[in-house]
Amino acid sequence: MSWETRNGKGRYYVRTWREGGRIVREYIGAGAYGECIAGDDARARAWRAEDAAAARGDRLELAELDVRVAAYAKAVKAAAHEALTAAGYQRHQRGEWRKTRAQA
Repeated sequence: MSWETRNGKGRYYVRTWREGGRIVREYIGAGAYGECIAGDDARARAWRAEDAAAARGDRLELAELDVRVAAYAKAVKAAAHEALTAAGYQRHQRGEWRKTRAQA
């Protein structure tokens, strides 16, 4: 979105976007109408930027939560391993815990 001047005959507002790999330009207008549409577009860009920032913040919070959950899971796994080993169990090849045979 920009204001352009052609041949020194004043300025007018133009929207630009990509469509199928090519650039499309739409002439909006000059004067008060162009100013009004430019303001609307600026507000819409600001809202999109705020939404994107909020989404980034949410992703950052989820990433931090993932790290904390992974650390908690690791601690629980270590505690379970200690408790089962102390209770006389051993871990077999496929990952299951089995009671060890009593030594006679």
